[in-house]
Amino acid sequence: MDENHFGRNLKNWRLYRGMTLQDLELKTGLKKQYLTRIERGLYKGTPNQWIKLLKVLNVSPEQFTSGPELLNEEELPHRKLQS
Repeated sequence: MDENHFGRNLKNWRLYRGMTLQDLELKTGLKKQYLTRIERGLYKGTPNQWIKLLKVLNVSPEQFTSGPELLNEEELPHRKLQS
């Protein structure tokens, strides 16, 4: 998956989960500016950061690469994360 595709999926999942960049920053420890650059495809991040992002978004790697718009509601039982 290239940087643009990863970033686009990251943004789609973040919005699908009802999270802001600030929410993601607080839960991952990654700076909002850095997350923005990942979403825009300017940075690709590291595998450890990817794992952290997927955990916070509560999404498997398989689901992440599909994108939320391609999944059925049954496959995503929780639209928003529980605090």
